[in-house]
Amino acid sequence: MRTQSSRLPAAPRLRSDFHAVLPTSFGTRILIGDVLGTGEPARRTADAALGGFRRLAPGEPTLPGLADRMHSLLAPMAEDGEFVTALLLTLREDTAEMVCCGGPPPLLIREGRVLPVEALPSYPPLTLLDAGGQWPETTTVPLRHNDRLLLHPHGPIQTRHEQGHADSLAERAAALCADDPAKTLESIQADLLDHAVGALRLPPTLLLAHLERHAPRPETEPAVAHWTVRPDE
Repeated sequence: MRTQSSRLPAAPRLRSDFHAVLPTSFGTRILIGDVLGTGEPARRTADAALGGFRRLAPGEPTLPGLADRMHSLLAPMAEDGEFVTALLLTLREDTAEMVCCGGPPPLLIREGRVLPVEALPSYPPLTLLDAGGQWPETTTVPLRHNDRLLLHPHGPIQTRHEQGHADSLAERAAALCADDPAKTLESIQADLLDHAVGALRLPPTLLLAHLERHAPRPETEPAVAHWTVRPDE
């Protein structure tokens, strides 16, 4: 498992988005999210979310349990009017397990098409997780060889192109999809910087995970799947 992440060069240095990729015995765990707040307090809350994830993810068997423990950590320290949205994932050989706490769902890129993960419920932000009346449940998405997952911390995002036509991020990602995952991510980044509607709403971080299932050696060992998360930070 090789992991990287990517950040738009126009994003401010003092930011409240966060992401982490962590190999665990349960699979590769990913966290991507944002603190809806301002200034240094939001940055401290983002740092706490990252630190809590890195400490808790290796030992918590389920994503709902991980969300619960992160809620217990973050809720007492959140400033008034501050919310922590997040998407939690566990990547396995042929599935992605997900819990969405107020963040946008990932986009599934498959064979040149971009498919929103529509079956993914959105639960309250991590800091308000106990206010929703329903505890999170894991959503499992089957994956195929060469599937990609495009993640970002907030949305919706639109780009405006010829004749003023507005496209969603999903439409642009489908149009810019290349064989090389790194090239795909670079093209999406450049397109957002050139054509995004409302530059202040650009996602500072894009994360692309690519499932590669390598062929087994004859009669020896099973195929192995590798998730590659690409960026240039």
